[in-house]
Amino acid sequence: MKLATLINDHLKKKKQRKTKPRSYFYITEAGKTPYEIYKRLLLKQTHPPRIKRLMEVGRKTHRRVYKYLEEMGLLKAREVSVGDDLFHGFVDAITHLPYEKPEPLEIKTVNKKGFEKILKRGMPTWRSYIQLQLYINYLRKANKGRILFIEANTLNDYVMPLEEYRQDQRMKEFIVRKNPRIIRQTIQKFRRLKDRFVEDGVMLR
Repeated sequence: MKLATLINDHLKKKKQRKTKPRSYFYITEAGKTPYEIYKRLLLKQTHPPRIKRLMEVGRKTHRRVYKYLEEMGLLKAREVSVGDDLFHGFVDAITHLPYEKPEPLEIKTVNKKGFEKILKRGMPTWRSYIQLQLYINYLRKANKGRILFIEANTLNDYVMPLEEYRQDQRMKEFIVRKNPRIIRQTIQKFRRLKDRFVEDGVMLR
């Protein structure tokens, strides 16, 4: 029997997070379609072993970035809870760069193909952009933030989530300024969506 098969079987047996009724959206859902959110509200969340391994890689990448920021004295806070009755979320980090005001930082780990698309387009993904806009909104004093994309550092066959440092692991950052119109439209859209979901009985008031 292959070791990879044993690992996958182990991950399949691990308990999945149960879906609980809620009265709010997660900020990470802001860029998703209503149908995607509807399914997430109704169905038990399950992730195949490969996705679980990639999520673990992402968590390790976040911890490594926190470590670097702390060593440089640029980390003001990490995993900061924000939100209200409509949205809940966690800002990955609050950084304080020299000669600048503290600002939110969103860290995204993407695979090679996704990273190439970002480089080609020269702009962040819509989901990461709208998430950061909401984080900026809830951090009242912030007028801009940053998104740092980091190319996933995994073995080609994804057998294990090994995170050895690789010199050619690429990073790309974007500075995003507050867009009140986008924020207002997003909040209005999700207020209406919440009303629909409450009427359908899949979300609490």
